[in-house]
Amino acid sequence: METTLEKLRRIKVDCLYGKKKHFNAADRHENNHYYLGIPLTLINILTGTVLFYVLTEDTSGLLKYIPIIFAFIAALLSGFQTYFNFNKSAEGHRRLGNRYLATMKTIDRLQGYIDDKLLDVTEIISKLENIAGEVDEINKDAEQFPTTKKDYNLARQGIEGGEEDYTSKELNL
Repeated sequence: METTLEKLRRIKVDCLYGKKKHFNAADRHENNHYYLGIPLTLINILTGTVLFYVLTEDTSGLLKYIPIIFAFIAALLSGFQTYFNFNKSAEGHRRLGNRYLATMKTIDRLQGYIDDKLLDVTEIISKLENIAGEVDEINKDAEQFPTTKKDYNLARQGIEGGEEDYTSKELNL
């Protein structure tokens, strides 16, 4: 039973890191969405305003090129936002993080049942295999939403810094 509990603990720790790293990636994509979206909105407003002014006044010199420059920048930012689809990425990472969290909670309950000797060996094996299958599915789905080394390092720092409440026995692999 000791080996089974060790395997269960390893899956739990993997889920912890997966959860944290996907939540970090979601935050990063959400920030990118705002960093592009807010300037894009402001530039579009400014461009429309300047363009209206230029069309209503006789202008000469550099002033007539300002709307063109702003329109180009707005189109560029809009293209980046469309191409990278930060909103969808943030949503996908949060969904994956929540799935890892749900699996961790399932493992916690299973560990409690095992400690209290409420399950026989075949039930434990069956539940462990179900959990392993869930994690495999989450990992396959996570391929569509890759994370970076920075996301992982932030997760590790957060865990080691006490953001998560786990004993060293639970986290020591």
